[in-house]
Amino acid sequence: MALHNLQISDGRFSIQPNLSYYTKIKTFLVVIFLCYGVVPLLTIAHDIKVVLYIIAAGLCCYVVYEFLFLVNVTIIFDQGTRKVYKKIPGIYTKTLMDFEEIRLVNETSYGELTYTIGAKSTRFIKSYPISEPFSNTKKGHREQLAYETTILEPLMEFVK
Repeated sequence: MALHNLQISDGRFSIQPNLSYYTKIKTFLVVIFLCYGVVPLLTIAHDIKVVLYIIAAGLCCYVVYEFLFLVNVTIIFDQGTRKVYKKIPGIYTKTLMDFEEIRLVNETSYGELTYTIGAKSTRFIKSYPISEPFSNTKKGHREQLAYETTILEPLMEFVK
């Protein structure tokens, strides 16, 4: 099961649902290193080198985007204010909904289950993922069961 950076302290329950993106980011960083570190040493046409550099630059932008806006997203459940917040460190903190409005939605897209939270009144308009997608394999079912027992059940008890 991927890490979720679960923290429960001082009336706050925080989780980072997208930490599984780190493996993809590491893979892209290796590809970027190969493009910028190895390609200059190869004896290939200049046009092919330029294309590879452009691909690496695109991957750099994608990695920065994923690192800033996907991986570091933290969902905070605060008992003091009884609100749910979405925080991107260093950029902003957004109030999502009150505890009374929370509704757990099992979203299935592309054959993968993702747990999301949405407001009761607008649950089909905007929902916020609180887990990574779980595949329909034995490994995916094990990860889903572990997520439900270690994170989802304590979260539902915390919100009540």
